[in-house]
Amino acid sequence: MAGSNQEHEAESWPPAIYHQMPAILEYLEDHRVVVVSAAPGSGKSSVLPRCLAESGYGPVLCAQPRHLAAFVAMAKVGEEWDSDIEFTTTRQLLDRFSSPAPVLAGYGAVVIDEAHDRTLGTDVLLGMVKAALATGTTMGGRCKVVVCTAGGPADGMLSAFFGGAPVVSIPRAAHQVEVRYSRGPVLDMAAAVADEVAAIHASQPPGDVLVFLPENADIIGVHARLLGLPVPGLAVRYVHDNLPAELIDIMLINSPVPDGRRRVVLATDVAETAVLVHGITYVVDTGLVSEQPPVRISKEAAAARAAIAGFSGPGRCHRLYQPEEYDDLDEHTIPHIRQDGAAVRFALMVKRHAADGIPGFEIFDPALEPAVLKNVFGQLVNGGYLDKLGNLSDKGEREAYDED
Repeated sequence: MAGSNQEHEAESWPPAIYHQMPAILEYLEDHRVVVVSAAPGSGKSSVLPRCLAESGYGPVLCAQPRHLAAFVAMAKVGEEWDSDIEFTTTRQLLDRFSSPAPVLAGYGAVVIDEAHDRTLGTDVLLGMVKAALATGTTMGGRCKVVVCTAGGPADGMLSAFFGGAPVVSIPRAAHQVEVRYSRGPVLDMAAAVADEVAAIHASQPPGDVLVFLPENADIIGVHARLLGLPVPGLAVRYVHDNLPAELIDIMLINSPVPDGRRRVVLATDVAETAVLVHGITYVVDTGLVSEQPPVRISKEAAAARAAIAGFSGPGRCHRLYQPEEYDDLDEHTIPHIRQDGAAVRFALMVKRHAADGIPGFEIFDPALEPAVLKNVFGQLVNGGYLDKLGNLSDKGEREAYDED
């Protein structure tokens, strides 16, 4: 199967983003910020940094909201670019912005990837980037910023937030995907997944399977169930945010599968856009972000998951939920900052990085108005997370955290 992955990579070269690099570079000549809206697999995480470095914008610093995505992108770029391209996480980049020294002044470009994920850390980072560009601190005078998304409502918001920044849209041509739904309610998710994979393997032509599961614990359970099936010819792999580096290499990068076997990859939502699993023909979608309590994905996420089956050729998506359940889904994924309790966590992150003390710092999402944030700060003081001067207390230091 390692050979088939390499063939897929060769067929997709040059990636879609390569054809839009002249437009991106032209916009960068006159703008400090450019938004790149590109579907998964277009090359925005690995090819874009190389093209920027080759075009005189090196060294390039690339920030991913997840450790896993940063590791995979670094592996794709290759060791020969070590001196020109550096990969980091949103959390680590936030720490650099918190430094009083212009630590980013030596970079020609900063790439903020997966901004559509709208993690709390990404929202804080966007505000700090805007402040740094306005004041000239931290980033120096020549550093450019490229903000990457997988498309959606965030594109227009990002453009407006950065003063009308140009948006370069790069759709990825995809093959037709047939979508099938469950005929009845799913009472046992793990059993339903195992049955669906077994049915695909028994009745469908060759092609790898990607299964979307809500959480790491579900991956462990389904992995054990699939290994116990009396079904020969399956090679089960898995990928999630907490995967150790040595297993990332085995599961995604150097993952040989014996000839005649069908690869089955069990994944969380990290495989929606952050890490593209190549060579997938069949997608099995549970439609869940979490199981306890049950949290459904959005129609936007359902479409992204189904589309993966059509990247390499015609494919099929098996949704383990009924059509009426799909009709009830939200149109778009709710950003983290708009979810219950998120305003408090966001405020703690802002305090952790002293972002509210940076001249020009603005909140990216208009849903969290300054008055609301001020009220949240008051709650943090009353709760003992901040002292009366507004600084993090010992309790606040323990509770403040960033996502990776």
